[in-house]
Amino acid sequence: MKPGPLPSPGGGTEAPHLDVSVFARGLLDRVVTRVYFPDEVPANEADPVLASIGDPAWAATLVARPGPDPARLRFDIHLQGDQETVFFDV
Repeated sequence: MKPGPLPSPGGGTEAPHLDVSVFARGLLDRVVTRVYFPDEVPANEADPVLASIGDPAWAATLVARPGPDPARLRFDIHLQGDQETVFFDV
């Protein structure tokens, strides 16, 4: 079940998304990111968190993409490198 839009602290609306925490051997602390949905283009464009990232290519690391099965999405998390996923300080 996909979540709906959420109120943002600034009074606007955040696009539907999932919060994700990653725990892994070698990480001293968890890292936190979000997964946005590719079929929510207008909401994603208006989302204050995505807009705060600035670089559209980097913000795109937070948007899932369709998988081979149309009923499923794919979201890859990259801890470092050229395609590093955006992580948030919490």
